Parts: sequence; structure tokens; C-alpha cells
Amino acid sequence: MAQPREVQPKWEGLVFVCRKCMKRAGAEELRSTLKEELGRGVRVVRSSCLKLCPKGRVCVVVGGGERMRCFLVDPQEDVDALVRTISDALDGSS
Repeated sequence: MAQPREVQPKWEGLVFVCRKCMKRAGAEELRSTLKEELGRGVRVVRSSCLKLCPKGRVCVVVGGGERMRCFLVDPQEDVDALVRTISDALDGSS
């Protein structure tokens, strides 16, 4: 039986944004805003429910494995602060 082939992704960071949270919070544009602000080196994807279900907030998961970080985001907050927080999490500096 062959071993799975490991590949190097073209992106440096990975951000999951809960689709259900975005819909509930009326923040469907959050993913596209993060995608624009974080740039090409970060892949921002909608996920299925992440089972945290915060009221009025959106669940955002950054990274993976030991470096995985989970944030509950108020979609009304300053997007620049959110982008800085995610960038710091991807860099491992927070």
C-alpha cells in the first residue's frame, strides 16, 4: 500500500471562517474582506459548522496542528485589528 504523498501548499497560512456563524451574524462579507486584507499568501475558506456557535460572533480558526488558534470575532469590530490578530497568529507571535 502506497504512502500518502505530502506536498507543499502554495500558501503560507490557512484561515477557516464558519459559514453558519457568518450567516447568523449577518457577516457574509467577512471572508472576502479577510481574503483581500490578508493577501495571496493566506488561504481563507468557509467551513462547515465549527460547533462553537457564539451569539453575534463568527468563529475563525487560524493555522493547524499545534499552532491552531480559534477566535470568536465580532463582525462589527475594526477589520484592521482582526487582520493584525490573524497575521500575528499565523506568524506565531501571539
